[in-house]
Amino acid sequence: MEVLAQRLQQQIEKIQDHGEIFHKEVNRGFVEAFMKAFKLPANFLDPITKFLSLKKPTSIIWLSLSECTGCTESFLRNEIPGIDSLLLEQISLDYHEVLMGGAGFEARKNLQNLDKGKYILVVEGSVCIKEPFFATFGIEGVSGAEELRHLAENALMVFGVGTCASFGGVQAANPNPTNTQSIHELISRQVVNIPGCPPSDINIVYSLMYGILFGEAPSMDSLNRPLWAYGKTVHEACERKAKFESGDFVQSFDEESMKMGYCLYKVGCKGPYAYNNCPKVKFNSKTSWPIQAGHGCIACSEPNFWDDFGVFETPMLKDHRSFASKEWITKEESCQNLQDFRTSIEEDCIGIFLDSQNTQILWKGQNILEGNLEVNPRVFLQTLANKSKLTARLVENYKNYFSALYQKNMQESEESLISKNIADVLKLMHFLLSLEREKNFHHYALDEAMSFAFKKISDMDFGVKIAGDKILIDANKGMRLVLCYALGGLEYDGIAYGMMASLCRALREGVGKFMESQERSFSVLVGGDLVQNSLVKRWILRDE
Repeated sequence: MEVLAQRLQQQIEKIQDHGEIFHKEVNRGFVEAFMKAFKLPANFLDPITKFLSLKKPTSIIWLSLSECTGCTESFLRNEIPGIDSLLLEQISLDYHEVLMGGAGFEARKNLQNLDKGKYILVVEGSVCIKEPFFATFGIEGVSGAEELRHLAENALMVFGVGTCASFGGVQAANPNPTNTQSIHELISRQVVNIPGCPPSDINIVYSLMYGILFGEAPSMDSLNRPLWAYGKTVHEACERKAKFESGDFVQSFDEESMKMGYCLYKVGCKGPYAYNNCPKVKFNSKTSWPIQAGHGCIACSEPNFWDDFGVFETPMLKDHRSFASKEWITKEESCQNLQDFRTSIEEDCIGIFLDSQNTQILWKGQNILEGNLEVNPRVFLQTLANKSKLTARLVENYKNYFSALYQKNMQESEESLISKNIADVLKLMHFLLSLEREKNFHHYALDEAMSFAFKKISDMDFGVKIAGDKILIDANKGMRLVLCYALGGLEYDGIAYGMMASLCRALREGVGKFMESQERSFSVLVGGDLVQNSLVKRWILRDE
């Protein structure tokens, strides 16, 4: 925060030293809302207001490539500070083919003679590169790719507005006959991606304003999306989330349950897999957003959403696997004997042994992993039913929709059965989802997980913390989500895929937190009979 405050003060001093002062009224409500979004402290209010009141309007070059102008439409509907205030006071929209007054040779000439580092480039749309004439500019017939490279090279910052610019858009859908690409694939500059089809006006304006104020990109995720807007899933803030947790799902769009706020997962909502703040900022001056309007999220802010999530109005089902992009998973060898694995671990190394019989995290010859899991499905269901009204409703729905499974699990012993092997989440999951009692359910579940075509992780919300020299993983709470996803129509393979990924993520997160507690880094070795392919190994060793 100190660095940002210093940078802002330097910007103010630079304006005052150069004498280019523009005295403007600034909407303090907008500044306060902006600060709240980025979690800036109260002492930023006056400097930001002062800077915005003094600065010259920032030059914006808005380049339109392969797009539908939906992102511009969203931008124009900005309510705070308002599109009039933005265009007349804060930014100078020096080039925008839809909105600018200039045209013809003079407009093109101005675009070619921009001062280096004096403008921010906003790109709406992706780039068709198979043929240079799919999108051209001016009488010269400059291709979209050429125009993009030229403008990006000299820009202060580059923003990709919309999913087309960020990830290619629907025109990049398989088989992609025009070889359409996102803009970051063509230029060497950092691109701040603001995906969405379209993104909200708030995500566009606030992200641009951060760049104007501080001269740098906001904190971003691995896909270069600003974390303030894309740091959480749509599901986390959805007004229908409580109904997901209670297992109450809309079965079809014409049901009365639509009006009762039931969850839309079973009719295709991809909210648990999409990172965006739509429930919070909404659209059209906060009038509404897709789920409020009665349709599930289609994950439009995710890469390849048009190819990777199956049919828009169903969960990701086996019957729709032809819609999924193929991912090759190779078989990998790993040490499956715990004693041999233990002796192979060097001094500055942590070993993760993910095994159907005995999962451990080894450090200095000792197992530092702890966790107790109730694996008796009868006791698990009874405990869950007694926890709260929400979970009681969840178990009741499970009993009604999966009556044979419920009855079979109720035939188990009344004795609690606690396992210290965290991999037994696969065992409990199997009991909750299948009437069959395979002898080797760990490997059956793993095989089913690897057969899941869509490769989207249904997170199981495992708790991970450090206590002294121990890594504690709590999976008991997260196991309720097996029932939630099942009632929402996700099949065994999809739930197993999410379970396996969540298990690996918990192990990786635990090791990461342990390294932080030790204030040092270690190399990591993996083994065990559940680490037999490249995907599981990747899940353990790095974030997906």
